[in-house]
Amino acid sequence: MSDNFREALVALSRALPLIIFRAGIFVAGGFMVIILFAISLFIFRLSGGVSPVMAIVVAVLAVLGWWGGARILRRFFLFRQRAAMLLLFSGWKPPFPGLAAVIDKAGRFFPNYSSWVFVNRGLRRALSAFYRGRGEFFQPPAGPSNWSFSRSLDLLATGLLSQAILTLAFSRGGADTWRSVQESLALYFQHGNESRRLARQWLWFSAVGLAFLFLCLALPNWFIFRSAGAPVEIGIFLAAVIAWLLYQAFVIPFALAGISGGLLGETRGKTLDADLCGIGDAPFA
Repeated sequence: MSDNFREALVALSRALPLIIFRAGIFVAGGFMVIILFAISLFIFRLSGGVSPVMAIVVAVLAVLGWWGGARILRRFFLFRQRAAMLLLFSGWKPPFPGLAAVIDKAGRFFPNYSSWVFVNRGLRRALSAFYRGRGEFFQPPAGPSNWSFSRSLDLLATGLLSQAILTLAFSRGGADTWRSVQESLALYFQHGNESRRLARQWLWFSAVGLAFLFLCLALPNWFIFRSAGAPVEIGIFLAAVIAWLLYQAFVIPFALAGISGGLLGETRGKTLDADLCGIGDAPFA
């Protein structure tokens, strides 16, 4: 695992400007949540106080409004930024400095949000079928039984692994996005035993990171809101939202860099048996 941590750091260094930019967006989202809550509490104070139930309802509505804005931002911008980060993890070097060249290159692979969702959904579906042992090629990994705790972890890690497979597809290049993704998926099926183990470890790492961030925020919020006479539930909910944003900003890139580096190293120099894998012209045939 220590070697993979070094691989993750190398991959992060290649994409550092983009990761800092990405983290700034999520941190700004966290500050926006704090501002919304501060405005709500200020209004409550001016109005002479309000019942805890009404305070919670207003807080939830404020977060839902923020969440809707975040969804819009993700649909029109953040998905391409995520693809650009994976592109840099693959080792691709932009022809000139700046993030614009990287985002433009990623946009050629995924020109719109629908294509991004389609590819990721197809990868997760194929990985789930692989772990459940469905289909002729999707044979389950060797193990004592067809279902175990490790198999459950594999299913939970499909989101991280699908992103690592996209990184492998970027490293292989090619003008046909669908075929590059299919071939990368097939390479993982044939040679990804070590990557599967790493994905489980990084899944644990990301879960511990999220729990740590939540506790670091929830305990002070509980004390502050209790001392101020405000509903403690609001502070806990606020801590959960901000912890999730910090998790997306800092923990997820580290985990993706580690899994991507492991998969790239494991499949480097390996040949692909396209006939065995059933690679076709249709996406995820």
